[in-house]
Amino acid sequence: MSLDSTTWTFKDAALPALATAALLWYLSTTLTSYFRLRNIPGPPLASLSYLWILLKMQSRQMHRIAISTQRRYGPIVRIGPNEVLVYDPETLWHINAPRSGYGRGGWYEGMRFDPYGHNLFSEPDTALHDARKAQISAAFTARGGIDFEGVVNAHVAVLVDLLERKYAGNSGSGKAMDFGITVKYFSTDVTTHACLGKPWGDLPTETDMFHFIEDADAFTPFMHCVGVVPFLRSFFASRAFLFVAGPKVTDKRGLGQFLGEANREVEKRFRDGAKGRSYQRDMLDDWIKRGLTPAECRREAALQVPAGTETISTIIRGTMLYLLTSPLVYRKLKDEIAAAIKSGRISSPVTNDEAKQLPYLQAVLNEGMRMVPATTIGFSKRVPKGGDTICGKFVPGGTDVMVNFCEMVRNRKVFGEDADAFRPERFLECDDVMRSRMLKVVDLSFGHGRWMCVGKALAWMELNKLFVELLRKFDFQIVNPEEPWECHSTTSFHIEKFWIRVVDAPVDDT
Repeated sequence: MSLDSTTWTFKDAALPALATAALLWYLSTTLTSYFRLRNIPGPPLASLSYLWILLKMQSRQMHRIAISTQRRYGPIVRIGPNEVLVYDPETLWHINAPRSGYGRGGWYEGMRFDPYGHNLFSEPDTALHDARKAQISAAFTARGGIDFEGVVNAHVAVLVDLLERKYAGNSGSGKAMDFGITVKYFSTDVTTHACLGKPWGDLPTETDMFHFIEDADAFTPFMHCVGVVPFLRSFFASRAFLFVAGPKVTDKRGLGQFLGEANREVEKRFRDGAKGRSYQRDMLDDWIKRGLTPAECRREAALQVPAGTETISTIIRGTMLYLLTSPLVYRKLKDEIAAAIKSGRISSPVTNDEAKQLPYLQAVLNEGMRMVPATTIGFSKRVPKGGDTICGKFVPGGTDVMVNFCEMVRNRKVFGEDADAFRPERFLECDDVMRSRMLKVVDLSFGHGRWMCVGKALAWMELNKLFVELLRKFDFQIVNPEEPWECHSTTSFHIEKFWIRVVDAPVDDT
């Protein structure tokens, strides 16, 4: 046999051998993964492949799928080869307890967008996360010395002025407004103002500065789809990929342009301090004071803006839709605000503390957050070595446990048999024990324990002030009751084309 023929024979045999080895490896790993969680029910395809969860995410109807899947399969559902989905609040409190041994799951890896380091949200190391959170979260407390109330007041006033000048009419005769994007402008200006000392100015100009919102709306669903598939998130969140294709400070739009703006502000602060500044103290000041490096400040600013904007705008839009489609609830809330004004219990603008004392307002806001939570599923935690028993099933160590927020806040054992209905009275008709339990479960939408959202208090302040100030001056009508909005969801909601009309209706005149 010639050398050439021997070589050809070797090559010819090598390819089938490699293909066979790859197939055997795939089958062995798939079967091993399948048997690890074979005691947990779920869609058959999900136990063998990530194709099931990827296709469901790509459908962009995850808020519906999460509820129907959990109700079909039970309190714990297998949604991937190494992922389970739960909604039981007791389980979540256990997982998030300080000494539980649970850490962040692989899902968080996909939330990284800087090749040089993690932000607070993507940091996988629990100790590093806790240390960074101690530095970051102080800015959101009284110790930070930031006038959050003044910031929110300023932008609520801008919104009210915009509605009065451009949209308000008599009996719905005014120009229709896309409330969905307007709320995004509002929350973006609040967050950038609180974070960097100056708002972008989206709201008064009704302009998406830097095309940030447009690009985020396009990129976020992709990021969420990638986040549920381990090999995809490992690639797209890798240092190499982010270095080549990730957002850069030299970009002319989107997150990259914002990073450039944030980077210039950070460099200026480290160089000049408070010299020549005409604006108030902000989060960046506090982070610098607490020892964050310029790179860390830039990463945290890049996190707070999209996170703060998306979360609160979803809750505002969801609450407004349910209010406008529930006339009795709408009327009762307007009446409560009118009575509070008449009795002198609220000022103008309303303070956060005053709004907290309006029981029906608080019931409406919690019920709105329950019907349209900021997140559908996600925020996985990894079972510690030795495994754990979850919802009566043994779950081996290394498994990622995801939270089903949509079903959690519609849990009939907590909220009653009418949990799918928008009925704020449920928070007022029960005893203190039941009310406390319901509020604690709704509060889980912001996380729990060490994983609690640092911006929770600011989000609540925006909700409290916005709804009082809007409803004390205006009435609102949905333009198309049959299709009030376009609502899609992956891990979070994407709501657009929420067209409404604004009517001059100050409560003093009712």
